[in-house]
Amino acid sequence: MNLLDKTRWDNFLPWGNIINPDTDKEIGMNDKLVTYHPDGSVHFGCLNANFNGWKRDKTWNVVNTSTQWSVGAIVSKEEYRTHFGTYHFKFRLPHFRGSWPAIWLIDLHPAPPKGDGMGMPPEIDVFEHFRKDGFLTRFHITHSYQDGPTYENNSVQSKIYWRFWPLDLMDIEMIFTWLPAGMTWTVNGRSVMTVSSDTPNYPVLPMNLIMNAGLGLEWKPKVGKFEDFVIYQATYDQLTGNTESHLAVSR
Repeated sequence: MNLLDKTRWDNFLPWGNIINPDTDKEIGMNDKLVTYHPDGSVHFGCLNANFNGWKRDKTWNVVNTSTQWSVGAIVSKEEYRTHFGTYHFKFRLPHFRGSWPAIWLIDLHPAPPKGDGMGMPPEIDVFEHFRKDGFLTRFHITHSYQDGPTYENNSVQSKIYWRFWPLDLMDIEMIFTWLPAGMTWTVNGRSVMTVSSDTPNYPVLPMNLIMNAGLGLEWKPKVGKFEDFVIYQATYDQLTGNTESHLAVSR
């Protein structure tokens, strides 16, 4: 299944297209910064300019607002939530200070009694690239499983994949496998992380996939050096057959 099919995606979250509403680090999700190219790739950009967006207030009414920063981001529609299976990604990371591209899974469908989903937590960060400085952090990407909605008061399992220059400086190939028995991360042929199904809040219902460029405003982004986060390939193979054999192969 081709995950880069544009019909699968929205450019907003249930609470709006402002990523961090009511903070001093608000960023808009700008559909104009998501561009589809003839080679099948999708480019996610960043922009330091006034962006007019919207969010929902505490009574869930729509409020128009604006931010000085915007990024390209896509959120899977409810009917395209994904479940157990194998995800294949091939991408190129941006290399400017402040970049924060990510591919991640959460369930935006509410838990009972409001809905029949899981809600949040958990959160699966298939990968994140925290470019916090001018040099060292360009060489690693981070994978994490969180059983809570933030990095506080919850359990976080995390691993770093170190990229050694110049062998794999540009393109990254990743396989993420999510099964009833556990989940695994493989990057450029190397097994990086495994999470077992007995982990607290292990997800057993479909989740929304999110792909985005992203900016860490506290890292003082280098505006003149913005580069796109480029995804060349993103496919999803839904789980069929024996789950234990799938997990053994993924390891």
